[in-house]
Amino acid sequence: MKLPEGYLNRMRRQLGEDFDAYMAAMAEPEKRAARCNGLKLTREGLADLRPDFVPAGGDGFLLPAGFAPGKDPLHAAGAYYVQELSAQVPAGLFDLKPHMALLDLCAAPGGKAAQLAAKVPAGVLFANEIVPGRASVLLGNLERMGVKNGVITNMEPEKLIRFTGPVFDGVLVDAPCAGEGMFRKDPEAVAAWSEEHVQACAHRQRAILASAQGAVKPGGQLVYSTCSFSPAENGENVRWFLSEYPDFELESEQTLYPHACLGEGQYAAKLRRRGAAPDTGYLPQRSDGAPLAEGFLREETAGLGGPLRLLADGRALLLPPLPCDLAGLRVLRAGLLVGEIVKGRFVPAHALAMAAGMPLVRRTELSEADALRYLHGETLPTDLSGWCAVTHRGLALGLGKGAGGVLKNHLPKGLRMF
Repeated sequence: MKLPEGYLNRMRRQLGEDFDAYMAAMAEPEKRAARCNGLKLTREGLADLRPDFVPAGGDGFLLPAGFAPGKDPLHAAGAYYVQELSAQVPAGLFDLKPHMALLDLCAAPGGKAAQLAAKVPAGVLFANEIVPGRASVLLGNLERMGVKNGVITNMEPEKLIRFTGPVFDGVLVDAPCAGEGMFRKDPEAVAAWSEEHVQACAHRQRAILASAQGAVKPGGQLVYSTCSFSPAENGENVRWFLSEYPDFELESEQTLYPHACLGEGQYAAKLRRRGAAPDTGYLPQRSDGAPLAEGFLREETAGLGGPLRLLADGRALLLPPLPCDLAGLRVLRAGLLVGEIVKGRFVPAHALAMAAGMPLVRRTELSEADALRYLHGETLPTDLSGWCAVTHRGLALGLGKGAGGVLKNHLPKGLRMF
């Protein structure tokens, strides 16, 4: 690997006697890893299902060489999220309680967002992404992981927080960066590197941090992270932030390098706004006229209920707790899409089948061979009649509908393996 000379010179100064160890690590293959999805199974459960995964601390696992997650039904079922180990660190820095309201301000593609959502099952996670295409990827990944309490938005950070105000117990800023921690696995990040690019990233990161602080309650937490090693993007930005916003204090700070950890590298700082955290609670919500959806949930799910919102296009959403009004926000999804009203009848959504807790009571379990057939879009034989969750190893892959001995395939075409 040929790294930019300016980058190497800075790293020599930065690492000192550890520079040779860093360069030796960069000559090794990347360490591909995944995180167990605690919304759907335990770490021990994933180890039983995938004994070829090597436990690596916390919910992390190292993947075997040559392993292709895109061909694994368990990946399609949301049993795990492919995420390198050091990238799993920032979301783990928060002190969380189940009822908290969180914001992941730069959330795509969704690994850290899903990690946070699993920690606040009685609360809510706002997951924001400014780029529309990446926001769609974020939505798809959170749906696959079974997140029910997410609000996915597609907005500039400053505009988003202008509407929400300081209503969050925790805010994550995993900021766009120069990607120095991606060099071992991403040649494009190497090609894009320059001193000017680093400075431009640092400038943009300060703007994002300035917006983010406006979302943090007194007593609330702010975690700032990048996958870069440059002081300009990391420690210098944090010192600037503390000078601009003295009501925050630094609680911890760490830089992980590939020669000293199993991952690719990460910077993470945890800050807290001074003051007592007010118990602001959540806005009261009520169902607004979705009797077909309510009837389906009552008859076909295991106790799944709560306030339903029926949109003008017929979609029905099961709302999470909301710390603020959604008016004025560009929302891709609020809560769980349970289905839609089509020509006077209720049609369940793929997201309902994938939701954590396996809410659909009617299920059909498939072997690995049949699971792959299902994921390719094929129909299968069945004794069931009506809508059901199609499962493999006890985890949902999507929806099917049994009729006349045939299981009709309702996996969205965009998710099929071709």
